[in-house]
Amino acid sequence: MVEDADEATGTAADAASAVPGEGLVLVEARAQALLIGGLRLGLAAVGLALARARGLDGGTAAMLFLFGCGGFLLTLVAGSGSRRTEERISSAKGEPPEDAVVEPLWRSLLEAAYPSTLGLTVVTSIALPLNASLAAVLAGILAGLGVAALLAAGRLVLWERELHGRVLAERGREGRVFLRPG
Repeated sequence: MVEDADEATGTAADAASAVPGEGLVLVEARAQALLIGGLRLGLAAVGLALARARGLDGGTAAMLFLFGCGGFLLTLVAGSGSRRTEERISSAKGEPPEDAVVEPLWRSLLEAAYPSTLGLTVVTSIALPLNASLAAVLAGILAGLGVAALLAAGRLVLWERELHGRVLAERGREGRVFLRPG
C-alpha cells in the first residue's frame, strides 16, 4: 500500500509480493488505507473507552489520548515518507501485468494490521489493567495511525483522479506501483 509511511499503513517491508502458483499479487491501495484507517480508529475508541472504564476521568483521558495521537502525527509529518510516496506514485509502471491479481480486501486488511495495529492493540490491552493513563496514550497513538491511513486514502483519491486510474501496489517499501485505468 502506498502511504506517507509504510508503518502507518501496516505494510510489512519484507512481505512477499507473489503467492506461489499465482501471478503478481497487488494491493488496491485506497481500499486498504480506508479499511485499516477505520479499524484503527475503532480500536482506538475502544481503548479510550476501556481506559475511562478503568477509572480515568474524561478530561485526563481525552488529554492523554490527544497527546498520543498528536505526537504520532507530528512524528509522521517530520518524516520523509510523504516525499517517498510521491516519488513512488510518479514512477508508476503503467498498467499491471496481465497475470497480476488484486488481493481480496479481507486479506489486505489482515496484512495491513500486522504488525503495527495488532502489536499496539496488544500492548494497549496489557497496559489497561496496569496503567489506564498509559493505555489512553497508546490508544491515541493507534488513533494517529488511523488518521494517517485515512489521510493517505484521501491523497490516493486525489492522485487517482489526476492520473485517471486506480493505484495498485506491491507490498513493501520498494514494491512497484501500477496504475489501472478506470
